[in-house]
Amino acid sequence: MPAPASLPKVTVVVPTYNRAYIIGEALASALQQTYPNFEILVVDDGSSDNTREIVEGLRSDKIRYFRHEKNRGCSAAYNTGIAAAQGQMVAFLDSDDVWKPDFLEKLVGFLQKHPEADVVFCDTEITGDSMYVPSLMALMKSFSRVLQEQPPADEYIVTGRQMYVCLLEEVPIKPTAVLIRREMFDKAGTFDEAWPSGTDWDLFLRFSRCACFGYIPLALAIQRRTPDATHQKFREQDKLFLLGLFLKEKSRLQNDPEALLAVNRGISGHCSNLAWDYLHSGQRKKSVAVYVQGFKETGEPMMLLRAASALMPIGVRNLVKGAARRN
Repeated sequence: MPAPASLPKVTVVVPTYNRAYIIGEALASALQQTYPNFEILVVDDGSSDNTREIVEGLRSDKIRYFRHEKNRGCSAAYNTGIAAAQGQMVAFLDSDDVWKPDFLEKLVGFLQKHPEADVVFCDTEITGDSMYVPSLMALMKSFSRVLQEQPPADEYIVTGRQMYVCLLEEVPIKPTAVLIRREMFDKAGTFDEAWPSGTDWDLFLRFSRCACFGYIPLALAIQRRTPDATHQKFREQDKLFLLGLFLKEKSRLQNDPEALLAVNRGISGHCSNLAWDYLHSGQRKKSVAVYVQGFKETGEPMMLLRAASALMPIGVRNLVKGAARRN
């Protein structure tokens, strides 16, 4: 049934690379949306499998297929979709994720009801081979504090300032769980194609300088952790990009104690994650260097303690950890 002309059109951008084994499930979840007025732009980022055959086999007039002849990265695929978008609103559905049937209906409804909001997102369910997280927001300390400033509700308005401070510490928004007014990309730009991963955080940070956000506390999107996910393939680059972004953002902050406190917490977390990865991949010197950098930036004594622990042989380190737990 054709969509009523009065309904705003949504463009759903689906970036993909060698995901023939799973993209059909993502596209099925989009085609089954209760909201009718949308198009789907599949951007094939140079796949060598039968992705095109899978997409064309769906025989849907809602789907348009684009192809990069060479693999250019997820950010470039997102940007190709944004440039070709015909909708007033843009959503992203990663090719290994799925939506619940009322995802678009709920998020479009929010933006129709709240013209002051430019971006709306919802909670996210996370699944993997050996994990299940029913609510991403339950893990988000900073964003939980933002919500606690308002009475419990079915939907929330979050100011750009609130979102900015939150994003300096953590990212509660997954690309698969967000809907954006098209004009926001003209105001704040698109994804940074220079890095293979982590660029959604950078985009949302830019949005927070000029946008008002909305939040719906329902897990309407499901992120599926697959071994070929971009953030898994580029773990080191992802963390280096984000750490560099936060250090750059900190250098811009002056006379803003609240933001400085938040960004130091963010830097501490990123340094800890990156140093842990280095340590457990046998790169002890890099691990120590990152912990020391974290201490220099934040003044957090725990960074030096972790650096000292990283210098210990594994057997001694485990003995110290065991003693600490017993005490």
